[in-house]
Amino acid sequence: MKHLTTAAAVALTFAPLAFAQDPAAPAAPAPGQTVIVALASGDAIKAKLVSETADAITIEHPVLGTMTIARAKVASMAAVAAAADAAQQAEDQAVRLRQEGTPAANADMDAPKPEGQVNPADDAAKAGAAVPAPAPVPSPWKLIFDGNVNYVNAANKQLDFRAAASAVYEVKDVDKWANSAEYFFRVVDGGTTDNNLLVTSVYDRRIEANPRWLWFVKGQAQWAPLESYEQRLSGWAGIGYEFLKAPPVSLLGKLGAGYTYEFGDQNNGQPELYAQLDWDWAITDTQALVGSYWIAPSFEDFSDYLMLFRTEWTMKVADIPGLKLLGGVRWQYQSKVDPPTALQNDIRLYAGLRYEI
Repeated sequence: MKHLTTAAAVALTFAPLAFAQDPAAPAAPAPGQTVIVALASGDAIKAKLVSETADAITIEHPVLGTMTIARAKVASMAAVAAAADAAQQAEDQAVRLRQEGTPAANADMDAPKPEGQVNPADDAAKAGAAVPAPAPVPSPWKLIFDGNVNYVNAANKQLDFRAAASAVYEVKDVDKWANSAEYFFRVVDGGTTDNNLLVTSVYDRRIEANPRWLWFVKGQAQWAPLESYEQRLSGWAGIGYEFLKAPPVSLLGKLGAGYTYEFGDQNNGQPELYAQLDWDWAITDTQALVGSYWIAPSFEDFSDYLMLFRTEWTMKVADIPGLKLLGGVRWQYQSKVDPPTALQNDIRLYAGLRYEI
């Protein structure tokens, strides 16, 4: 190996015979190469380069699949172990020169290396070995669990609790699929006064040419046997635009149309318009405020609508990864109910714990 290393130095000396360019300055990664993409967020992704433009790069990851990342999100991109590859090429060229009997190569191999002399091939190998291993690719999935229980035994006995769970798949500025289920239940002196289940699934897909634009599809089911509607199914679709994208604050609007059908004592449905506003504010490194407001008025009568407002505050619990304190409010309002004496407002305040994986 000592001879091969010296031979690599000779190959670098006879650069015109070995390379058309300096091996210490490898060319930019080409499509098909494995690259390490360092993101502006501090994360790194190891994947195969598919293509690149002035505005974005497209890579193929064995787990995440094909991803398109905006240039503004990329801090740097380099081929994996490019320096090590250059060193290996120098070694191989030196071996070929020796086998061909190049006098200068043989002489240099046999000559002792002066003390303190730096071998370019050794440096290249060291540079290749120094390429840090890419950080583990974060999973695009996040699981969230909420829970709180209250019990009172005074003038009356009361038990109420809220349980919620979410599964969210998100590739930043590419797509997001959020699925959630939330259940409220209350018993007062043995009688059930609240029994409400809300299940929602939303898929957002960013437009590649301009990630601020997106299209969305949303489905929602609500089961509430104590309410006039008892069961309700809704589906909406449309477009969205991110009006404000200035970390730590973002504001996203959506506009579309859909249909809602109610089961139970009333079996009827109606086409609807749909509008929504989502906000996200990272107050500090440990606290955040997120929320949304949507409204779905009937095509036939705009005064007949359903709306839901929700906002939540969270704060990370020190030394317990994934655990957060949670406080929130959910306000659901239906402008027209049957019978007219039925409840229009449904306001819920809750506090508890949240755990994220």
